Amino acid sequence: MQAPYHARSDFFKTDKDLQETLQSVLDKSSPGEKLQRVESISYLDTKNKSYAFVFYRSDKGSSNVVLQKSYLANNQVITSSTRCDGVDCNCQVTAIISDSGGVTLNCSCSSCTMLVNSLSPASY
Repeated sequence: MQAPYHARSDFFKTDKDLQETLQSVLDKSSPGEKLQRVESISYLDTKNKSYAFVFYRSDKGSSNVVLQKSYLANNQVITSSTRCDGVDCNCQVTAIISDSGGVTLNCSCSSCTMLVNSLSPASY
């Protein structure tokens, strides 16, 4: 089942919700890291998933995180976050979009570690 269009890029209800969601992602994947500001957000919708590519600055520098919503047949939504972390590279999440619309997330350098965390199931 495909999610209703209005639910697709609706990742954040308010600026406060955006800040709290991103700080929660940082708390899970990099305890102690503090969000300073969001630089930009881009959205991508596919048949069964929506993505928010969030570029931000924290007390550890500039980085990005990808939030993904997967829409399931039973009106459930699974939300996850993907970040890349490492010391030998300015690790960033990269996305490859295939001709069929599929999205593959990778890290910008082979020395980076991809950190994927489940955020919360919800209904739409």
